[in-house]
Amino acid sequence: MINWLHISDLHLGSEGAITNMMRDELPGYLKGLGVKCDYVFCTGDIRTANVSPNIFTNEMFAYLKSICEAVQTSVDRLYIVPGNHDVNRDIDGRQDAIKKVLYKGNGYYKPDEGVIEQEDMSVIMAGEKDFVSFLGMIYDEDRLKLYGNPKMPHFNIETEHFNILHVNTNIAYTTGQESNGLYVGTKFLYDAVRTLNKNKPTILLSHYPVTSLLQGEKKVISTMLQHNGVRLWLAGHEHDHVLQKVHYISSLQAGVLRKEQGVHSSVLLGQYDPTTCMCSVYAHTWFDEGWAKYPYVDLENTPQDVFSINLSPKLNDSVVIPQNVEQAIDGLTLNVDVDFIQKEPLFPTIQSNHIIVRTALLERCIKALNEGKVLVIYGSLKIGKSILAEQLYRRRPNTAIYDSVPQTDLEKKVKILLQEEKGGESVLVSTGALNLNISGLDDSRICQIEVPLLTFAETSDLIATYGAKKNLQMFIYAQSCGHPVLVKTLCEYLKDNHWQLDEKHFANLLAYSFDYNLSRAMADLMRTLLADKADRALLNRLLIVNGTFTEEDACKLAGIAPSIDEPKMRLNGLVPTWVMSVDNCFKANPLISKLWKPDVSEQTLKDVNLVLAAGVLDKKKVLGEHDVLNYILYSIRGGADDNAGRMFITVLMKLHDNGELPHGNILCKLWTDVPLPEGMSLDVRIGVRYLQIALIKDLSATQRSFLLQDLKDNVSKCTDAEKIPFYSSMTTMICWIEGDIEGGLSYYHQYLDSKGDDHKLEETFGDAKPIFDNNIWIFLLLLSSEQAFIDWLDEFRADAVEYSHNDHVICECCYLATERLWKYHLVSEPVDVRMEVLSRILKKAEQKRCSELAIACVFSIMEILNSERRYVEARSLYENKYSEYEKLPFAQLILNSSMGNSYFRDVVEIHGSALGYFKRALSIADNELIPNIRLHVHQMMAYVLAETNINAAEKELEDALQYASDVKHRVDIYEYYQCIGELSYTYWCAGNRQKSVEILSECVRFVTNNLQDGKEKYAKSFICLLGCLIIQYQCDLDKKPVPMDQAVPHHGMFTENDLSSFDDLYSEDRIYTSCYQMCQLCKSVGSRDLASEWAHRTLDACKKRGEVREIHYLVFLLLPYFIEENDKDAIRFVINHTCEAQLISYENHPELYKENADFEFIEFRIVPLLMASLGQNLRGDDSGLNLIKQIFDDYHPVNDSEKFELVKSVFKRPSYDKDFIAEINKLDMNDNYAVYICAYLMTAYQSEADYAFSLLIALLPKLEGQLIQILGEDVIPIVNHFVTDFWKAKILTAPNEFNDYKFLREKGLPLIEEYEGKNNQANHTMLIVSNHVNKLTKLTKLNVLQENWMDM
Repeated sequence: MINWLHISDLHLGSEGAITNMMRDELPGYLKGLGVKCDYVFCTGDIRTANVSPNIFTNEMFAYLKSICEAVQTSVDRLYIVPGNHDVNRDIDGRQDAIKKVLYKGNGYYKPDEGVIEQEDMSVIMAGEKDFVSFLGMIYDEDRLKLYGNPKMPHFNIETEHFNILHVNTNIAYTTGQESNGLYVGTKFLYDAVRTLNKNKPTILLSHYPVTSLLQGEKKVISTMLQHNGVRLWLAGHEHDHVLQKVHYISSLQAGVLRKEQGVHSSVLLGQYDPTTCMCSVYAHTWFDEGWAKYPYVDLENTPQDVFSINLSPKLNDSVVIPQNVEQAIDGLTLNVDVDFIQKEPLFPTIQSNHIIVRTALLERCIKALNEGKVLVIYGSLKIGKSILAEQLYRRRPNTAIYDSVPQTDLEKKVKILLQEEKGGESVLVSTGALNLNISGLDDSRICQIEVPLLTFAETSDLIATYGAKKNLQMFIYAQSCGHPVLVKTLCEYLKDNHWQLDEKHFANLLAYSFDYNLSRAMADLMRTLLADKADRALLNRLLIVNGTFTEEDACKLAGIAPSIDEPKMRLNGLVPTWVMSVDNCFKANPLISKLWKPDVSEQTLKDVNLVLAAGVLDKKKVLGEHDVLNYILYSIRGGADDNAGRMFITVLMKLHDNGELPHGNILCKLWTDVPLPEGMSLDVRIGVRYLQIALIKDLSATQRSFLLQDLKDNVSKCTDAEKIPFYSSMTTMICWIEGDIEGGLSYYHQYLDSKGDDHKLEETFGDAKPIFDNNIWIFLLLLSSEQAFIDWLDEFRADAVEYSHNDHVICECCYLATERLWKYHLVSEPVDVRMEVLSRILKKAEQKRCSELAIACVFSIMEILNSERRYVEARSLYENKYSEYEKLPFAQLILNSSMGNSYFRDVVEIHGSALGYFKRALSIADNELIPNIRLHVHQMMAYVLAETNINAAEKELEDALQYASDVKHRVDIYEYYQCIGELSYTYWCAGNRQKSVEILSECVRFVTNNLQDGKEKYAKSFICLLGCLIIQYQCDLDKKPVPMDQAVPHHGMFTENDLSSFDDLYSEDRIYTSCYQMCQLCKSVGSRDLASEWAHRTLDACKKRGEVREIHYLVFLLLPYFIEENDKDAIRFVINHTCEAQLISYENHPELYKENADFEFIEFRIVPLLMASLGQNLRGDDSGLNLIKQIFDDYHPVNDSEKFELVKSVFKRPSYDKDFIAEINKLDMNDNYAVYICAYLMTAYQSEADYAFSLLIALLPKLEGQLIQILGEDVIPIVNHFVTDFWKAKILTAPNEFNDYKFLREKGLPLIEEYEGKNNQANHTMLIVSNHVNKLTKLTKLNVLQENWMDM
């Protein structure tokens, strides 16, 4: 057997407790299975793109390696294709290239031609540069060349067992075209397909499944793969495991390796038999209890834990049939389990001259004889045992064949043959096998081979002997289960009918009703071989079972009247001819179950089904989908239709409550387009139809229409006065779901007319009664025109129900309905027309005494007037209408909020008048009523207060934020962050600057994440507004005026502006500049941790930009953060990237060119890194010094390359001493300052204490000041660590180099430690050391600058 493992969507880089536990436990689980895999397939999304940082890391390689080791294979047996998260989709030019090729239906690409221009492919494939670099950790150079090739994006790797076809499905992936409508370039794909070895099975690997492709692309690829025998497609992307047949291809998807709601985190294990070309696939899934095998993956057939595939490249599945039965054939499933194929029993004799050679089976028999064994060939009647024996005799004429040996005589005959030394020349043919465990025979001298059913390939060969004119192999194989007699029977019938498969012949073949002799032959056979009537009675009952059964089940069925005695003994007598033994259970021979209908009385049939239904519930505490379907089937056959319906209702509600109602679930397809069973009671029928419409999401329009009409028909049949109100209300809600306004209002009236006494109804329905009463209000949300509102009001009856004027649903429906009307449905109409429409609806609402809708209309008109700055008219309307509704909380809230808004928007002098109305709006006791209005009132009140009392405004906005944070208020996420933005500005105005910057960070973090994830709605304008705050804050800290072209922040800037009105100010560089400015701002207010986070985010923004930009030059100022964290990847990227940015700056602005640019590069990039690297070198880590050498190799000098080479030579020396410094001192220091710095630092670290001190004190006072001037105080910790680490190591390892050493060790070292974390630690350390260095006065005379520096 050849074993393989399929993993996908690892999303490494994303974290979480359950996610980490799941990933950590997977290698151990796989190792515990003891499976040795020959292949590991990974179908992409190794990293997570929408986290920071999102780079490929060594840890990701280590994890992939651990998976390979867990299944006992090496990484060279790991086959990978990239996922969309593995691609840098936003690199410069990539999206433009894709839009040119084909984007949302526009472009030059045509699937049937499949051509993508090389120029475009080169740009598109550049997005995989990081991915290919990562693969360099895994593969050798030859293998690596296969990836990222724009001339051949897809490729095949032929192994000893398979073609492994790597398909890159990311070619069309970009923003707005992420999961469907994709294409791969069919010409490129065919170039790869042509390299397939047609004699080997092919496994296709891609990230996106076939369902994600463009429709035309699917068609071309389908034909291409079918013609080339490709029948297994492994993919991922959808994060749930999927194992299904898509036409002739088995499409398998592994699950995501992180915790996500509603999906199965799974890996797939496959087992391939090269002899039969059969492949069995199992899913292993993460449950709360840990990893375990998933209980059922094949639901098309009898649900089981194995999904079976025939990978033979010679298969040809296409079935050419008349159009009118094509759909029926398409839905035909293959009810044959590979595990059962080798255990199928007998059938009556039907003569046929059509014979094929089963080569693999024949070779097994010959091998056994060649080993000197007595061979027993067994199997069911007419399975081909005698034919196999005859073929064996032809190959070995000296072999003795003993045909038709009764099973009871086998032991005796084999024993004689063994005694006579007839091994290797004797073959016995029987219906059953020897039990070698109890026979006492030497099993090493006996070989028993069972003749199994035909494989698909063998079936096809047999069909070919009939000269079939149409490709009907798959249909015949499915209908015959591979039994040769049935294959021949079907072929004879089809041949006689000229291979026509119209509806008549199709129906005959499905039911085997074309030949009565088949059924009669079966009856004769049963009568002959099952002479005992009770045996036949038991078999007939067992044939009713759907799937497998146990011995206990058989006993229960035997106990049904009229009872059958000795059921266990009779069951064993039925094996193996009539019943097969399967994994400690039993199953009726599928040939018999196909051709013989259970011969039992109608009552016995019902009783058996009811016992089987009860058995489903008795056997398991937790039911799977197959169990539920069996229960429903048995209940209907048993006449208990209501039990079937109640089970359906219970399970559907349970799955929905648990959030586990999957699309495409078989249960969701039950009864969706057919009438319900006639025996089902009216109550159950209504319940089933109601839940189907309410809960099943993937119904077609035709199905929804059918179900709705059936629900209405059943409700109309109800005559129970107590139930009519309930059913009418249910149907009202369903009509609302379906958008059926007319039907919904009609059923609402039916509810009102039938509900009778309210008190009695309340006793019956309890808390549900108010919901039923208020059903009419939800239809407001569907209305989109003036006439629709008028019609709704015509149906409204103010006195028909008792409803609360403070009901949240009623108020929100009225508020949202009128707002949508004037803001969206009437948006193209002039303002006065919109107000006239609302005024007419208001008048009608007042006539019908519909207070809530009237209030909402008044509010909407006032808001229109406010938006047009017609404040006096808005206030006048308030004065005219408010008194009518002032006792209603709804009116108090929204009308006072609009009145306050009119004063707030008006001239500053009357802003104070708004406060009274805002306070009146917030005075209502119910703070859950219209949460977004209440939140806005808090905010506007704060803006007014800010003009006179900033602390009161601060408190008001804090209350607003707390209100918005409560999930029950359902505040939109952008409204929440708008609130934070306003509070940040208020904190700043109140002088609470650190707190202001901290919450501003929350906003900028949120919006930059959204922009990088492609969620651009509101984000572009929002980040521009946040930019105003960042610039204002920094200018305030620097005590500089805000630039003239920069907007000045104000209270209400977030909530009182349209959050899409500033999109034109956005550019792609905005994410980078915002992150960089946030880093500087956080640093300025002393939030170092936040500054470090924003430094990393700035770096991430540079990378995601995909190109070097001139403004990226400033990133080098953040270098100290990455040096201090020892992030070598970040250090190298920053240095190289900013050098390129500087060159662009020189090209664009020649006046900025510096003659000492190379030495500035060394002093302000290399020197801080050198200081940190020398400290690491003390601990035996030379990676930092190696990194410096790599950076030097990457760098291209801007000025004098000879001088730069002199600097590089400093790092190539084997040793450093006084003579070297003497050579350096001969150089002109002004021209070679960078050489001096590097030489002094390198030599100091290899010198004795006194000389090291003299070098450092000569260097540090000036150097530190220069570094701080350019890089800021963030460089001080680097200098401090450099100095203190060196001297602490020196003190501990070289005591002879210091005077008064004991005092230095006992007193000096603790003093150095006391200054840990202080800016002057390096200065203080040098001062302490200066008092203990031998010969200091002889070597060094300190100047004033040096003394002052140490005294700082």
